[in-house]
Amino acid sequence: MSKNIAFHKITSNKKYMKLCAIICEYNPFHNGHQYHIQKSLEESGCDGVICIMSPNLSQRGEPTIVDKKTRAVMAIEGGASAVVAIPTYFAATNAETFATAAVKIACSFKDVTHLSFGSECGDIDSINELAYFLYKEPAFYSQAIKKLLKEGYSLGVSKVRALAECITKKLVTFTKPKVVVDMLTKPNNILAVEYIRALWKTKNKQIKPITIKRQEPYKGYDADFEYKLSSASEIRSAIIKSKHIWNIRKYIPLKSFFTFANYLKENNIPNYEFWGQMALFKLRTTPANELRLNYDVYEGFENKLIMSARESVSYPQFLERTVSRRYSRNHVQRIVASCMLNLRSEVTKEIFNIKALPYIKVIACVNDRNLLASLQNSDTIIVTRKSDALKALKDDYAKILMFAENRANSLYDLLIDTPESIQIKKAEMNDIFEKTIFVSKDDLKNKPIEI
Repeated sequence: MSKNIAFHKITSNKKYMKLCAIICEYNPFHNGHQYHIQKSLEESGCDGVICIMSPNLSQRGEPTIVDKKTRAVMAIEGGASAVVAIPTYFAATNAETFATAAVKIACSFKDVTHLSFGSECGDIDSINELAYFLYKEPAFYSQAIKKLLKEGYSLGVSKVRALAECITKKLVTFTKPKVVVDMLTKPNNILAVEYIRALWKTKNKQIKPITIKRQEPYKGYDADFEYKLSSASEIRSAIIKSKHIWNIRKYIPLKSFFTFANYLKENNIPNYEFWGQMALFKLRTTPANELRLNYDVYEGFENKLIMSARESVSYPQFLERTVSRRYSRNHVQRIVASCMLNLRSEVTKEIFNIKALPYIKVIACVNDRNLLASLQNSDTIIVTRKSDALKALKDDYAKILMFAENRANSLYDLLIDTPESIQIKKAEMNDIFEKTIFVSKDDLKNKPIEI
């Protein structure tokens, strides 16, 4: 099977596809994700789904359970048409920054007509109401947040409390106030709100947001629901604890499961203990004035990082010493990831100033002429091969993003226990120039995909 088929020459008889975008991590891809893809196609009436996916670093600031290429192919096997990458610089960031980068990628494709996301509430009208309020961000709300931040609350908690306070004081009214306040306490709802808020900021009127209500993890047999569900975090936990994957087979689409299993035969999962040791080394040996240049390191937090790292003998102990009411565990992990990879704050914040990213990397794609034409229907450079990457590298911002991607992939590869021959191949490989994995329709029907 040819895994890197040459890019089709686009001819004058091309037909564009109507695409629905889904922003995701797929860490790993499972039945719930396949359900989301299928429901998104039904609700949007689109011809295909383009997944905008995190790279080898999750939004929690941890290495993903398997690499981005494997997760991308699993998604293609589960019904996606194409998978493109969110640059590492924006992957392990807060909800607003993550959503802004992902939405700007979606807006770069002229044939994307819908943006679909999961949510705990499943109430698109309430999500829209809150997103518009946050987009406007009236002064009384901003002041309430600042007050709570000074009292030592985290940004997330401050937003929830400030919103409840504004509603109680009747400074703002919502159709369903209880639903709206509860919305900022659930992770998928928070991202859903930020996606629509980002759409408001981009002033994009072409893309229609739709939400698919998140289904609860599988607790027993339900004759009316064909998918056996488990959350991605529960699947990861089961794999890490047991070191086996057959016990989670029923929660992953069959074809995707075999791709997952084949990867783990040779590569195993990341060594999270080694990740923690490298983090401690980085924080113990980097000067404070350099740490503070990285994303989300402010108000002297660099000193707290250094002190906690030097006083801790393990990464879990470091987290225990560093997490506080102001800094949640996920927040600290994101900051640590940015320090390990030297992800500078000024580079990350630039996402709010630019109209579009200078390039978009396609990780995997169904080899379909019309789909390829639609992906190329963009003002941004779409990277599928080395010549595209070389063209993108002429842009200074693209160069910074691409080199950071290479650093992230090199670090990720060090965490994987693989045969020496594969290690050598990976060490010689430059992510910037890696070709897109093109998957034929016949291979989707007949056999596992080679990666």
